[in-house]
Amino acid sequence: MDSDKAVLFILGAAHSLNHSLFLVLPPLLSDVSKSLNASFQTLGAISSVSFLIYGVGALVGGPLSDRLGGVKVAKLSIGLSGASTLVFLLSRDLATFAAGMFLIALWASFYHPTSNSLISRLFAENTGRAMGIHGAAASVGQMFTPTVAYILGTVVDWRFAFVFFGVLSILTALIMGWMPAERDRPSGKGTSIMEFIKAPNIWLLILFNIAIGLFSRGVELFFPTFLSVGRGFSGQLAAVANSLILLLGVAGQLLGGFAADRYGSSGVLIAASVGSAAGVLALLLLPLRTIGVALFMVGYGIAYFSHQPAMTALMGVASPRDLVGAAYGVMFFCTFGLGSVSTMVSGYLADASSLETAFWFMGLATLLALAASIAIHRRIGK
Repeated sequence: MDSDKAVLFILGAAHSLNHSLFLVLPPLLSDVSKSLNASFQTLGAISSVSFLIYGVGALVGGPLSDRLGGVKVAKLSIGLSGASTLVFLLSRDLATFAAGMFLIALWASFYHPTSNSLISRLFAENTGRAMGIHGAAASVGQMFTPTVAYILGTVVDWRFAFVFFGVLSILTALIMGWMPAERDRPSGKGTSIMEFIKAPNIWLLILFNIAIGLFSRGVELFFPTFLSVGRGFSGQLAAVANSLILLLGVAGQLLGGFAADRYGSSGVLIAASVGSAAGVLALLLLPLRTIGVALFMVGYGIAYFSHQPAMTALMGVASPRDLVGAAYGVMFFCTFGLGSVSTMVSGYLADASSLETAFWFMGLATLLALAASIAIHRRIGK
């Protein structure tokens, strides 16, 4: 394995754990709610603030990686976000739980703009495929997270489930010390986010990422609970279903990366939006509920995840080369930061009406993403 591929492999493991820290809560949402005497709306609000921090921090992580180097910032992000899970060992009230979630989000927020900036430099010729492999590696690890978290949380305690993935994150940060220093290639100076926002047609990419965040953040938090409460699945089966979505996401990441390099990223964004919208409609409308769930899993697992390598590749191409770190920071701020309102709104709708109403809201977000993807194809067309 040459050094570039080894770096991609290690970043894939780090990417997996970066997301896994947020995937522990969904299958254990009911347990945490009962343990802390907190409503879904309250936990949804905490998740919204966490994702907002996750997004805002990306605005710092991108320029910081331009100044200090990608590997250094990635190690810092993975190691300290993992260490933050130790707060849950002290969590006996809602305030301590919220503090733990916020600390995880703060340190984890630096990872995405840092790693994607590094990958776009290392794999300039096949960026889409490299981004797909990076994402697929993450999905392989993530697909086990809901099931493992559910087992650890029910057999031992939900707090231990968080700490388990935190320790794995710390170990991965130590392994990242192997990565050669020359892979950092820092520019030594920060970049202006305002300069990036002024680039032509960037607002369309921003709109698409906000719409994707409004959809995906709510699904990530509430899908296992929706299956349990709204479709009669057992907690264990709901966790397994969540893992299967991530397994399908592996295929989606690889397919999206290949298609982006071969056919163009904007076409992949349209296909991903259509598949996601169709999946939500199937979940909500089909009378045979198991078939609706299966079609949603395919739509979300393959179609939705295929957009990620395409969007990251397109963002790298559409952005000025000296603003790549800032570009990825803005991209993830839109998806995880501005899109984080989804969990708060979905939690409110779930408490005030039903989880089905919350998923109708998410379905509207997929239509917004579809409209934005069509505009991207017409205006940027890469």
